[in-house]
Amino acid sequence: MGVSIEKTDSYIWNSNVIIMVRVILFEDNRNFREALELFFEDSDKVYLTKSFEDATKAVTQIKEYQPDVVLMDIEMPGISGLDAMKLIKAECPNTKVMIQTQFEDDHRLFVALCRGAWGYALKSDSLERIETAILDVHHGGGYFSPAIAGKVARFFQEKELKADPDFCNLTARELEVLKYLVNGKRYQEIANAMFISYEGVHSHVKKVYEKLHVNSKSEAIIKAIDAKLTK
Repeated sequence: MGVSIEKTDSYIWNSNVIIMVRVILFEDNRNFREALELFFEDSDKVYLTKSFEDATKAVTQIKEYQPDVVLMDIEMPGISGLDAMKLIKAECPNTKVMIQTQFEDDHRLFVALCRGAWGYALKSDSLERIETAILDVHHGGGYFSPAIAGKVARFFQEKELKADPDFCNLTARELEVLKYLVNGKRYQEIANAMFISYEGVHSHVKKVYEKLHVNSKSEAIIKAIDAKLTK
C-alpha cells in the first residue's frame, strides 16, 4: 500500500509526518522561474509556495507566506535583490535568504554576505544542487557554489567586513568621480579636473553604477548623500 501525500501552502503530511521546506522565489527571468517551478513540483523535500518576477513587495510577501527559505535573484526590475535584502533584514531578521544569480563578481558577493545571505548559488548550478542548497540553508548551514566558495574564503582572509558595504569597494578614483558628480560637475569638467580623458570618466562612472547597483546619475548621487560621502 502506497503512502498518501498531500501538499498545502505550508506543509506536506503523510503517516510519518514529513514536512517540506517552504520556499518563495524572486526571479524575473521567466524561463528560469518556470524551470524551477516545474522541478519543485516533483520534489518531496522542497515546496515552492510562490514565485514573483520582482521583489518590490518582498517584505509584505514574506510576511504573508512565511517561507523557510527565500531564493533571491540579484538583478530585477524595480529593486535589486541586494537592496531587497536590506529591507528584509530590517523587517524580517530571521528570514533565511539565499542568493541565486548568474553573477560571480566579488562586489555583489561581498554585499550579499554583509547583508546576511545564508548562501550564494549560481544559475549554472544543477537544479538538484539548488535543492540540496535550500535544505542546507534551512537546517542552519550555509551554501556556496563551488565557483564561489574560494572567493568567500578569501574575503575572510583578506577583507575586513564593514557595516555598510555599499561604498567600501569603490576605488579612490571612483570615489573622487562620485564626489564630482554630487557637486554637479559634467563629465568633461571631471576629466579636466582629474587630468584624464572623457572616456576615462565614463569608464569610472560605469563602475560606480555597477558597485552601487544604480542605473542613473541621480540614483548614484542620492546614495552618496545618504551615506554622507560628500562631507
